[in-house]
Amino acid sequence: MQSHLVAYLAEHHKIAESDALELLLESPQPLLLSRRVLEGIPADARVITAEIVRRCAALSGNVPARPVVELVRPGPPAETSPFALLREGFEPTTGAEPLVAYGRLFQSRYQALARLVKGRPDLPNVHPVAGLKRAEGTASAIAMVRDVRQTPEKHHLIVRLEDPSGAVEVLVLKDSAAARTPFLPDEVVGVRLAIARERERRIPLVETVVRPDVPAFAGRPPRSAHGRVLFLSDLHIGSRSFLDGPWGALVEFLRGRGDHPELAEEIHQVVVAGDLVDGIGIYPNQERDLAIHDILDQYRALGARLAELPERLEIIVVPGNHDAVCPAEPQPGLPEEVRTHLPKNVRSLSNPSTFALDGVIVEAYHGRSFDDLIPAIPGASYAHPTEVMKRMLLMRHLAPIYGGRTPLSPQVRDGLVIDPAPQILVTGHAHTFGADRYRGVLLLNASTWQAETEYQRMRNISPVPAQGAVVNLKDLSVTRLDFASGELAEPGAVA
Repeated sequence: MQSHLVAYLAEHHKIAESDALELLLESPQPLLLSRRVLEGIPADARVITAEIVRRCAALSGNVPARPVVELVRPGPPAETSPFALLREGFEPTTGAEPLVAYGRLFQSRYQALARLVKGRPDLPNVHPVAGLKRAEGTASAIAMVRDVRQTPEKHHLIVRLEDPSGAVEVLVLKDSAAARTPFLPDEVVGVRLAIARERERRIPLVETVVRPDVPAFAGRPPRSAHGRVLFLSDLHIGSRSFLDGPWGALVEFLRGRGDHPELAEEIHQVVVAGDLVDGIGIYPNQERDLAIHDILDQYRALGARLAELPERLEIIVVPGNHDAVCPAEPQPGLPEEVRTHLPKNVRSLSNPSTFALDGVIVEAYHGRSFDDLIPAIPGASYAHPTEVMKRMLLMRHLAPIYGGRTPLSPQVRDGLVIDPAPQILVTGHAHTFGADRYRGVLLLNASTWQAETEYQRMRNISPVPAQGAVVNLKDLSVTRLDFASGELAEPGAVA
């Protein structure tokens, strides 16, 4: 954890005194407290002292972790578990008036992402947006994209940018490097501008666009990491289309009674990236697709299914848009009345959540924002979700677009910012299977355990179900196991 903290602070151009580092490490969520420290000190401050950490910890109540279902299993005591919670995306809202609350949310997003962009060599002479009126020659700004439109004749882009100081329109030539990556609403970018002296006659011209992005080789695992993790998603317990046969094959495999028992023995954790149950009233006429029509009965059935897995496994779950939690993101973890139906070796976290498994940082997010990002990104599709995940890492945000199909919760801090940079980013929602890499980060879109439904056929979604992704934490290699075919392929790296 110490090395993660040092790297996290270095990415934000900060160093911590040894006493300050010890205080951060004592926090239940060290990286969340570190983020609050960064928010509470001047941008030009470089050294974090113990007094600064104490002050921020006192203001935040020492960042207590929300209670989770604790792991209880025979063998080593819980403190030796390789699991470490770093940050949950969900925080209780303040009850402020909606316009004020959403204003705070977007201000938090801007500040968090602007910190990652500041100091880049491609952004000289940085000004607040309002200060660009007095600038000449080359100047830069860091701002949020408000909207994009095309010029009527030559189809160049006019991008409206804003920061806390004001708004400005800038010109992006259609064939320039700055236009190669589409601008998305509400993402934060840095722009280097050429500003003519006759400002009344021309708007600033964008020469370079800088996005927050993840550092190169961000996905390099620590040398001490070992063991394997199984990634699943979209179980949809309660659906008539739940794949009972392949699930049975998965249970047999994990209990060492199927093919490759030596591989199953090395798996210590199972991560499930949302849509644990099928839910009630999620889409039109869903009742036709349900085998279990009571939501608590669905979670009782989920508990029974998870109890079929070996007790030695640590099971980490986040909710999705089908689960019985608030649909606005970030979503809270499962409520107490639901968690009581789950086995004791299950940890229920919010969606998204960031945690470490034997030192490897994992960001788990269900992926509802695919419904907004896929229509907004030319060429994107549900069949290739990892391409959309690359864009998430480039923006350092999981769901930037406001007002679309992904409702956003007006939290004081934007829990959908990707900070710290993970070594594994896992999603679900697309009901397919994907494994890829981006700047060293392993991208996984975990497979569903639901066959195709009529609603999916209507939306042109062709599922790739019952696939298991087994990741070796030592080198982040991936083994894909096909439980749908009835035969497991020989293990091999697929990403």
